[in-house]
Amino acid sequence: MKKALLLLIISGLLLVITGCNVAAAHEANGNFNFVFKYGVSGGNTLDTFHGTYTRDMILDPAITIDLVLTAEEMDSIYQKMLAIDFFNYPDKFSVHVADNETKIEVAPYPTYLFSVVHDGKTKELLWHDKYVNSDPQADKLKKLINLIIGIIESKTEHKALPTPSGGYL
Repeated sequence: MKKALLLLIISGLLLVITGCNVAAAHEANGNFNFVFKYGVSGGNTLDTFHGTYTRDMILDPAITIDLVLTAEEMDSIYQKMLAIDFFNYPDKFSVHVADNETKIEVAPYPTYLFSVVHDGKTKELLWHDKYVNSDPQADKLKKLINLIIGIIESKTEHKALPTPSGGYL
């Protein structure tokens, strides 16, 4: 009986200690969460507030599933945002093309929309990525985008989704 009580107390303490560490990590990131939309017309959506992912099925109705990122994945995204100075990007981002440079436009083009809550503030960023032309800020933002999409696509839940039918013209 004493061993069972001791085991229960130790288990409870471990739970409290672990919970405090997780809470401290979230507090350090200002309760960091985000919604990230990407693809043609931003049809795919990762929502870390609700732990969901919506896949654009193109010709068929979109599918929404539960998809939760780990604390480590969230931290790597947050650290990448800090590294590229994401929170100081303009709300409407576009690639600057010099007057003497030819603008090369693609269609259809991906649209990216971020709505990020950190330190009690909301940062939004919209980018219609329609130019092949690039610049350093766009390259950094694409590294963040590729990190997030790579995490999404590595998840078992995402791999289990059906392949969209059709395509965009």
